[in-house]
Amino acid sequence: MADEKTNRTGRIHLLALALYAALALIFTYPLIFNMDRVNGAGDPAVMVWSMAWISHALASDAALYGANIFYPTPDALAYTDLLLPSAVFTAPLYYITNNPLLSFNVVLLLTYVLSGYATFLLVRRLLAGRSYAVPAALFAGGIYAVCPYRYGHITQLNTMTTYFLPLILLFLHRYLTARRPLDLFLVGLFFALNALSGLYYGVFAILMMAAFYVVWSFLQRDPPRLRDFAYGVPIFAAFGAGLAFLLWPYIAQSGAEDHSRDLATVAGGSVIPAALLTSVPESWLLGWTPEFFGITHENGKPVYELTLYPGLVAASLALYEMVRRGATRTTALFALLGLTIFVLSLGPRVHLGGWEIPFPYALLYEYVPGFGSLRVPARMWAIVMLCIAVLAGFGMRALMAKLGGRRAFAVLAVLSVVAALEFMPTLPIDRFIDRGPPTLEPAYAYLAENAGEEAVVAEVPFASRQDAFRETPRMYRSTFGWWNLVNGYASYFPEGYYKTRDALNTIPDPEALAELRRLDADYVIVHPERYEEDGLDGQAVLREVENEPSLERVAGDGEAVLFRVS
Repeated sequence: MADEKTNRTGRIHLLALALYAALALIFTYPLIFNMDRVNGAGDPAVMVWSMAWISHALASDAALYGANIFYPTPDALAYTDLLLPSAVFTAPLYYITNNPLLSFNVVLLLTYVLSGYATFLLVRRLLAGRSYAVPAALFAGGIYAVCPYRYGHITQLNTMTTYFLPLILLFLHRYLTARRPLDLFLVGLFFALNALSGLYYGVFAILMMAAFYVVWSFLQRDPPRLRDFAYGVPIFAAFGAGLAFLLWPYIAQSGAEDHSRDLATVAGGSVIPAALLTSVPESWLLGWTPEFFGITHENGKPVYELTLYPGLVAASLALYEMVRRGATRTTALFALLGLTIFVLSLGPRVHLGGWEIPFPYALLYEYVPGFGSLRVPARMWAIVMLCIAVLAGFGMRALMAKLGGRRAFAVLAVLSVVAALEFMPTLPIDRFIDRGPPTLEPAYAYLAENAGEEAVVAEVPFASRQDAFRETPRMYRSTFGWWNLVNGYASYFPEGYYKTRDALNTIPDPEALAELRRLDADYVIVHPERYEEDGLDGQAVLREVENEPSLERVAGDGEAVLFRVS
């Protein structure tokens, strides 16, 4: 009997994983046939490079944070998100294939599978012992896995890595109901992995855990117990010390003046009411909503930060659960948790009519370390959407239990299809079609074969306002030889970067040559076409560089020409 029950449980988990794997393949089609492609030259290329660097550093004597961009800046990796768990997980694949694009896309697909599966585990635990718990949990996991908010961030692996959030709540709930230290240890473990996968969710998870604990204590009329502190203080102190050690370069930089965001920037990245009705532009059914509600780049809105449509099916089921008779304290727990985080996601101030009303996030911005560096409070929607998915799962179970029999599963099937159509992107997704990896032109092939990891390379012209992501393919190409790259792209730029950029962009003027000597540069790559994009005569610049005696042309064509600095 026990074996039969174990086998049945195993089949349920396999079913859940298979369901979310199928959703991942469908909602990203045709990515599965383009696993050696990158879905954009911007953030994805940075994260491909970041994961590849971490894998490279773990297998060599290179320092983890001593990344090869922004040369000679120390701890250059700390200018981007760490992505450590993802990189460690796919490191064996990277070593076997030497293909960082494949590793990145494998992890990207897994974010769908694991986000759905972790939510399934959470809801199944919360509904344990109730009828229709499994189909309701499967439904909730599907809602969270493919919601528009997650799809909107498909180019940002750090923001797609949301599967630790449900696991944190799962084991926090288990701890509060049973007070077992092991569960609290697992909370700390998954929180640490969450923080190492993306600093935004590392900070926001602290808010989530604190709000969950406070709301739980209030609803259960169970004030904090001494054992909670006796268990929690040493466990979180240990994980906190470990995180401080691993993230120290980030912590050291967080106090820098250029790492703080002004209030106007933070307010611009906060949730606005129209965003709740806005899906992604690629949406098959609702792709018209961003333009309709004015959430476009042309209107100065961060489009993919504000695609927060929760789905009519999911929102209706969540509302049904909250208003129906017989709703439990667990329903109130997730409703209040979602409401708390939603209020914080509104940012430091809200405009109502002609009034500007301060909101609680302003206190976090002013007085809590770390929040002054965060640009987008709207990313808390990952937590709000998780609460909506959980409540939708509860509502689905209650509805199925009310109907019973075949009608219950008929309603499950119909609502699942409607929810899928609400969230479905236009297929096939064009970002995965005819867009392969950045090609390795002769200039880079020469560096890969002849320049060692000690070589210093600069590429001109640097990124401009017209092409902010100009540096990201260069970072990707550097993975073929790991030469030191003077260029780079990140959310922040190191001290002296702009001075170096402005000097080298004047090549072959004496100022640029002096900067190359100061950097002890070995090579410089000239991109004539990029000069044309900036309104300059790229061929004229190339001819001037060729006439400079201290620069020797060694490889490349008209697109990227490599010069040795003598």
